[in-house]
Amino acid sequence: MTPILLSGILAAALEIFGANIKRDPRFVWFWRMISPAIAAFMFVDAKLTLLTSRVTVEGPGASYSGAAVYVNWHKYVPFMCIHYGQRRFWLLMSSAPYLEPVAMWCRWIGLTVVRSSPGEPSRDSLIHLVAALKNGDSVALAADGPAGPAFQAKSGCVELGRAAGVPIIPVACLSRKGKSRAKRWDQLYDVRKFDRIEVCYGAPIFLDPAEADASVLVRVQSGLEQWS
Repeated sequence: MTPILLSGILAAALEIFGANIKRDPRFVWFWRMISPAIAAFMFVDAKLTLLTSRVTVEGPGASYSGAAVYVNWHKYVPFMCIHYGQRRFWLLMSSAPYLEPVAMWCRWIGLTVVRSSPGEPSRDSLIHLVAALKNGDSVALAADGPAGPAFQAKSGCVELGRAAGVPIIPVACLSRKGKSRAKRWDQLYDVRKFDRIEVCYGAPIFLDPAEADASVLVRVQSGLEQWS
């Protein structure tokens, strides 16, 4: 299924049902119905990207071997999901209905997906993620997701890292052919086939029990801004 056909299906759905189809729980059936086709296209596209591109991993946090909370801007979500999937991370994702196809794709590429209510992580989702971290698994999330403000780190990663007693590691990806979508709220970053992709890991941010959450969040913000 081509991107043009996929976009045509989604455009037609929005025309018929209205824009609320994206977030209205009554339409989750629709997104689940089309999820396999969209997820299959995304899966093949991800595999082609990996097969045709050279991916390198660099930075002080790349060699960290323990459980950690990995954070990136929402801008880098498309390729970071692929990269995190190779490492079998857990991923926090909004429960918005229109993300059903993306959640299916994420599971297919190796991620364990935890859905949370739109906005800040719910208590239930944090419980699952803390348990995963204490079990030795790592968790990834978009520090400014799911809907912004863009490039402004939220406190969820600090709460999660503190609860599990693990560091926070900022991550970004850069590529020779990569382009940002300037009209999107998050300036979504697309890599290309036959690209040179560099995954950049910042230094682990360890949390001192005596340090205020606001101070830790400033360090997370600074860590994510080093690639701006």
